[in-house]
Amino acid sequence: MSKLTEAARAKNPDLVSGLWPEYLARDDPPWGEMAEAVRALASEGEGDRVRNLVETAVEEKELEGGEGFEDFIIASAPLVRESEPLRKALVEVLRDRHLMFPPLEQFLKMSGLKTRGADVSECWRTFRSLMLFREGGYLHLPTFGTGKITRVTRTLVTADFPEDKKHDMQLSVVLETATPLPPSSLAVSALENPGEFMDMLSSSPGDFLEKLMSEPFIAEDGISKNDLAPLSARDVPEVGELWKLLRKAASAAGGFAVMGDRIVRMDDDLGPLERVRSVIREKKVPVSEKVRRVQSILKSSPDISGEQPLALLPDALNLGGAETGALFELCWILTDRGRAEGFREAAADLMERKAPRAERALSEILSSSCRKKYVEIFLAGDIPEEEKKLFVSGLRRPLWEHAAAFLEKNDPALLESCLSLYMSDPASTDLFLWSLAYVASGKGGTFREEEAGPGMELFLDNLPFATADTQKKIIRLLLGPLKDRLMEYLESVDTRRLSRYLETFDESATAHNEGLFLTVGRELSGRKKGSGAGRISTGRFWEGNTIFSGREAIRRRREDILRLKQVEIPAAADAIGVAASHGDLSENAEYAAAMERRDLLLSRLRQWSEEIAAYKPYPADEINTEIVSPGVSVTLRNIDDPEEVRTFDIVGPLDADPDRGRINYMAPLGRKLLGLTPGDTVTLPDRDDRKWRLVSITVLDLV
Repeated sequence: MSKLTEAARAKNPDLVSGLWPEYLARDDPPWGEMAEAVRALASEGEGDRVRNLVETAVEEKELEGGEGFEDFIIASAPLVRESEPLRKALVEVLRDRHLMFPPLEQFLKMSGLKTRGADVSECWRTFRSLMLFREGGYLHLPTFGTGKITRVTRTLVTADFPEDKKHDMQLSVVLETATPLPPSSLAVSALENPGEFMDMLSSSPGDFLEKLMSEPFIAEDGISKNDLAPLSARDVPEVGELWKLLRKAASAAGGFAVMGDRIVRMDDDLGPLERVRSVIREKKVPVSEKVRRVQSILKSSPDISGEQPLALLPDALNLGGAETGALFELCWILTDRGRAEGFREAAADLMERKAPRAERALSEILSSSCRKKYVEIFLAGDIPEEEKKLFVSGLRRPLWEHAAAFLEKNDPALLESCLSLYMSDPASTDLFLWSLAYVASGKGGTFREEEAGPGMELFLDNLPFATADTQKKIIRLLLGPLKDRLMEYLESVDTRRLSRYLETFDESATAHNEGLFLTVGRELSGRKKGSGAGRISTGRFWEGNTIFSGREAIRRRREDILRLKQVEIPAAADAIGVAASHGDLSENAEYAAAMERRDLLLSRLRQWSEEIAAYKPYPADEINTEIVSPGVSVTLRNIDDPEEVRTFDIVGPLDADPDRGRINYMAPLGRKLLGLTPGDTVTLPDRDDRKWRLVSITVLDLV
């Protein structure tokens, strides 16, 4: 070992400075030893001395150059911040070494190395990252995944992706959107050696996670599922499955923990309880985040008994602050889910006394079991009744039900008061309907026989305004225990109201799925079929600007419009962006085709959006078997040849299918048949002069 190296390792900067001229004076300076010496000094915080030594070497030996000198300059680059001699020498070294690399000057400029007074070490890190975009290197693009670079020019990058070989991209686009990957990256291993990748994950989970933590696509605060896209490859599990494997690896490896949606590195020198204590005492971390971390540590440490964390309760109570809900949950966790002594007292101190503040605290709690416990303690506490009723009114349905069940056992008078309050205010539709259903189902009171009529009306009139969850509960009640009363009510209302219910429920997917729409539709259809000639419609409802089609066809058209907006048009826009990245737009057939498809989809969207406003379902109460209208099937018989019979379904444009005999009522044949009654004769358009007699009319199931 040379004197210079010994002096550097002995942390003797003065001796290194004294020996430096002697080493520079040699005909062939030991540049490797000198580089090691400046690295040792830099690690000891001797930045200024390192800069002086490096600048001295540059000034005396730059003209001589040589491979050893160039290696020394590159080794010094990450150690020195501001140094004009080093910056200039480094640029010249890089130009010599990468003379044939087309975008070199562009990368030098982008990195800042060509800027006077630049931070050399920072610019060097940026330049090294940019130089990963070179032939033989790897990159990750969100659109195409991980690929290998096969060619780089001043303007273009060509890469092989798993599903797209020799893909050309603009260099500027790549620099903005791609993540460069070193050859040692796990993403490269997943692409080129998936077997080796999976072996490392299964056999050395700790090493795997350590390596993954250093990847350029992993955030500083740990690994999340969203970070794993670059690891996607043909023979590697998809991201969701890979995330599950990493969570297991974190539990098995030690030194790592799953903190909510992230895997983070832990301090191996601390036991589980001390880790929990350090998390609780950590400053500038929200209590809600501490809850996630504490849960993760305790869950991954099965040796901790239920009451051991109780010793940490004072640390938690010392936190204070505005996050009373999260703090309540932290105390609940440390007291074995509220079972250990001390929890009740701590919870009472943390309980808010005003409903709005209690609602906010409840929203901070992650565990559903803990939320239920918070509700129970609030309702059982020494808190004004008005605040309790206001608090209960803000609960979501699962907690509403839990609160009602708790009050039914512990405070029936408060429950009755809550129900009376909520049932007197139909404007709060969801809570009103829930309370009505609660009483109607035999809980919290009795649903009296004489209330069946008004109760059904309240249910049906308010149902469309409730949430899907409440709608489902109400409909199951109506079609279950209360079905007889529902049917009595439906039979008692007039056809106009029944039609209004049918039209309203048609907009509710829950009403369709749970069978309420079908039940109301059957009642309306039964009336229509049971009516005689006295119900002949005198109006010609199809005459006007409204266009009639089946409910299902209109629903499908609305879905088509939504799919155009949310899927096909965005996909076409993405295709334009991808095609644009392939080069010269004037000769890019793929770009022209993508633009043409986008324009076609936009035109179709405009047309359908304008048309859908005019569509309405067939009016069931105006369609009958006495006159041809949209929504019926007609049978025609040839007057000259009674054996020849034709049948046509007269339908709206969205239901039309001529090959199946479904004729658009707005087409020439449909218009010719509209308004006819049984016994009328007609000559069909675009046919011979034969006359046909209308034999019968039936109402289609589409109505």
